[in-house]
Amino acid sequence: MPSLVLVVEDEQILAESVCIYLGRHGYATARAESGEAALRLVDENSPDVALVDLRLPGIDGLEVLRRVREVSPGTEVIMMTAHGSVISAVEAMKRGAFDYLNKPVDLDELRVLIEKAVAHLRLRRELNYLKSKSDAGRRVSSILGESPAISALREQVRHIVTLESVEGTGGPTVLLLGETGTGKGLVAHAIHHQGARAAGPFVEINCAAIPSALLESELFGYERGAYTDARTAKPGLFEAADGGTLFLDEIGSMDPALQVKLLKVIEDKSVRRLGGLRPKLINARLVAATNCDLEAAVAEGAFRQDLYYRIKVLTIEIPPLRERGEDILLLARHFLDTFARQYGRPRKRLTETAETALRTYSWPGNVRELAHVMERAAILHAGAAIAAEELGIAPVKPPGPVTVNPDGGVQVDFAAGGIVLEDVERQLIARALEAAGWNRGAAAQLLGVSRDTLRYRLEKYKLHPPGE
Repeated sequence: MPSLVLVVEDEQILAESVCIYLGRHGYATARAESGEAALRLVDENSPDVALVDLRLPGIDGLEVLRRVREVSPGTEVIMMTAHGSVISAVEAMKRGAFDYLNKPVDLDELRVLIEKAVAHLRLRRELNYLKSKSDAGRRVSSILGESPAISALREQVRHIVTLESVEGTGGPTVLLLGETGTGKGLVAHAIHHQGARAAGPFVEINCAAIPSALLESELFGYERGAYTDARTAKPGLFEAADGGTLFLDEIGSMDPALQVKLLKVIEDKSVRRLGGLRPKLINARLVAATNCDLEAAVAEGAFRQDLYYRIKVLTIEIPPLRERGEDILLLARHFLDTFARQYGRPRKRLTETAETALRTYSWPGNVRELAHVMERAAILHAGAAIAAEELGIAPVKPPGPVTVNPDGGVQVDFAAGGIVLEDVERQLIARALEAAGWNRGAAAQLLGVSRDTLRYRLEKYKLHPPGE
């Protein structure tokens, strides 16, 4: 997105020349002929760079510098003057100026200096908001597994990362679907690190972990004075992700009122800070994730239909661990070795009984649960071999007192505690899956529901094919 440069200069010819020159080189510009006017523009627009003359009518340049640093800490300030001296240069740098330039101004030198200031600004934003680390564990090769489902997933990631907008406004949005703990965050990192945006920031936020009012300011940023506690301007996560990827985890938990604003940002490819007047173009790939049934949420009015269709341009369904039978032991050994190294423990092996227990367990918590089980085993057990009873895996809860006959009739054992609606639903779904040979698409048609709705119910009732 074009960077905004504020030129604070009382010499009209020089100010116009600088603005015209910078405009030809892709910068947006604004002008102010006094310190007071400059501060008003900074308050309204939060420019990326301010080019400030040292001697101004009214408030001088050093005072403008000091107050700009208070009002808009994200603005880089370059001082310029025809009365350059070592003392004034040192004072300007001490007060937070990015650099110092003497008149007469060399426009080419000025452009190089502004380019450095913008690069420094982006680096500061990345350091402030970047939570991920660029390491091998975050790359696509870290999606471990040999099952057909994981091989297909890796192929989807390799294809998606090649899709990039020729307009430089980010690739198509990606929606990651999957149960809790399946590794949606890992896939989001893979999409970022494997693509052309790997050198840019990866910014993530959990939409379910932050109250709606705070989430809005985190995403879009705000200007000074936008609300009571907004004493300084703050860029939002869309701006922080410029040139990289913004990962919205648990998007299904977002408040509907905020969904409207998110949809507009995606459609317009620009964002306006709370209390701001000037929209800013965004150049970030948007990746969203949820473990909710968004189709059901749309039907219930909890999620906007237009936003749902907008974010599911590309959809990846991440398989639960119970559908990755051949990967369970591979992952278990990987986690066991990783945690042994992390905690300085000797390497351990799994006994045959432990391997059997791992393969037959349903893993409701998916890969995350497996990692926690292996971490506990690596830390707590001193022996070289880990047996099944040392894994601490709880048995699966048996079904309720309801059975469904082949003809569709329902039998209830009232002596066992009476009828429970969820038990009926669970047994009906199980019967449909058996009739369809555990083909989810066919079972969904038999039940008259969407595939996503069925997937949600399978997660809810921990239903999976026999032997997995």
